[in-house]
Amino acid sequence: MTVKRFRLISSLLISTLSINSALALPIDWTGVFGVDTHMINNTCRTGDDVTAPIPPTTIPTPNWQTGTQGISGDCDASFQTYVFKLNPQIIVNDGVTLKGEFSSGYIRGGFAGDNSSNNRDGSANNSYFFTSSAQRSGLNVNQMYMELYADTALVKIGRMSKHYGMGIVFDNGNDAWDRFFTMYDGIEADMRIGNFSLIPYWAKISSYNDEKNNNSSVGAKPAGDFDVREVGVTAVYDNKNRDLVVSVLYAKRFSEPKNSLYNSDDNTNPTGEAANNRGKTKVTVIEPYISKKWNKLKVAFEASLQTGDYGDIYKNGTGNSKLSANAYILEAKYELNPKWDLGFTGGQISGDKGSSGKFEAAYLHPNYQIADLMFRYNYPSFTEGGRSIFDSSMTNARFYKLNGHYKTDKWVWKGALIMATAMETAKQGLAYHHENNYTFTATKDQSDDLGLEVDFGFDYKWNPNVTISGYYGYWKVGNYYAFSNEPKDLGLKNVHGGGLKATLEF
Repeated sequence: MTVKRFRLISSLLISTLSINSALALPIDWTGVFGVDTHMINNTCRTGDDVTAPIPPTTIPTPNWQTGTQGISGDCDASFQTYVFKLNPQIIVNDGVTLKGEFSSGYIRGGFAGDNSSNNRDGSANNSYFFTSSAQRSGLNVNQMYMELYADTALVKIGRMSKHYGMGIVFDNGNDAWDRFFTMYDGIEADMRIGNFSLIPYWAKISSYNDEKNNNSSVGAKPAGDFDVREVGVTAVYDNKNRDLVVSVLYAKRFSEPKNSLYNSDDNTNPTGEAANNRGKTKVTVIEPYISKKWNKLKVAFEASLQTGDYGDIYKNGTGNSKLSANAYILEAKYELNPKWDLGFTGGQISGDKGSSGKFEAAYLHPNYQIADLMFRYNYPSFTEGGRSIFDSSMTNARFYKLNGHYKTDKWVWKGALIMATAMETAKQGLAYHHENNYTFTATKDQSDDLGLEVDFGFDYKWNPNVTISGYYGYWKVGNYYAFSNEPKDLGLKNVHGGGLKATLEF
C-alpha cells in the first residue's frame, strides 16, 4: 500500500468517525400538530347597514360602527385552521443544552386552503383542478436559545419565550392551541437560593422600521432610534411544601421614535388616515402574583400596573400621552371529588375615557381568554380583513365566569357561564373605540352591558397523544354593541357557533 493511498484511507476514516460523533448528539423532538373547523353565526353582531363612508379630506366624527364592522358581505363565518409547533432539544454536554421552536405559516399555523391557487399567473384559467404547491407557508424559527447550567444560576441566551404568573401579559404560548407568545431576543439568568429566585433579564423586542412611516427601506436598522428594548427582574418565593408562590415582576420597555412596532390608528387625523408612528415611549410594568393551594382549593391572583410615557397615542396634536392602565384577575378552582371540579374567574381590565390626559386602557395577552366567543375573536376582521381574527385582546371589561368540569378516564365535559360589562363607555363628548383604537365625538351615552354567554364543550382522549375536542357557545350580545352614535341604535343579533378540533401532541 502506497503512502498516498494510506493517507487517503486514513482521512476517510477520520471524516467518517467525525460525522458519526457529530450525529451522536442526543436530540429530543416534541411538538404539536392540530386541525380544527369552526362555524360562527352573526359575527357582525347586527343586521343593520353601517357602511357609510368617512370623508377622507375632513376631520370626521365617525359612526361607532363605521370602519368597525365594515358589513358588506356574509356575517356567518366558516373557517378551518391548523397549528404546527416543533421543539428540538439538543444536549451538547453536561453544561449546555440548545433548545428551539419551529413552526409553519403565520402565527404558528394558518388557514386551510390559504397556500394554493387555481391561477398560475393571475389570469383566467380553465384548468379547474390545477393547484400550485404551497409556497407561502415558510418554516419560521420562533425560538432558538442556549441554556447554560451553573452552580448558582441557569442562564438563557438567544431568542426565547417568556411567561409570568397566569399569562395575562407575558405568555410563553405553551398550550397546544396558543397562536401567540411573548418573544424576547436577549439574556436571562435564573438565580436560586432555597425557595427564593431572582431572575434579571435584558431583551431587544424589535429593530424593525416600516417603510410607509419613514420613507426608508424595510429591514432591521442598526441605529438605536429604531429599537424596542426591555430590561426587568422577577423576584419569586416558591414554597412547594406549602403550595405557595409569591412573586413580583418589574420591567421597563423603551421604544425609540422611529420604530413602528407600536402604531396608532386614530380616525380624527385631519387626513382621515392613520399616522402610525407613535414616537418614543417608556413604559413601566409592575405585576404582583400570588398562588396558594389548600387541599382541594387553589386560588391565584395577578395584577398588571402599567405606567409611563406612551407616545402620541391619540394623534390629535396634543403631543405625548401618559399611560396609566391596570388589570386585576382572580382565578379559583375547587375539586369536589376525582370526577367533578368547579371554577371561578373574575376581574377587571381598565378602559380609556378618550378625553383625559392619560391613556388608561389595558390590553391583555391574546392567549388569555375566558370564553369561546366573547372576547375570543377580533370580530371586525371577519368582514373587513386587516388584523388576524385571532388577534383579540381582552380590554375595557369587568367580568365573571363560573365553570365546571366532569372527568372520566377518556372524557372531559365542560360548561361555563360568563357575564361582562364595560369599564368605560361613550358619553357626550370625546370617547375611545377600544376595538379599532380611535377617538371620536359621542353625541349620546352608551350602555355598559357586554352581554352574557353560555359555553359547552368536551375533550375526548383518542389515545395518549391524540385529543378530539368540540364546543358550542351562545353569546347574548349586550347593548354596548347597539351604540351607533346616531339617534337610532343598531339592531342586535346574538352570536352563536361551535367547532371541532383534533390535536396531536408528541
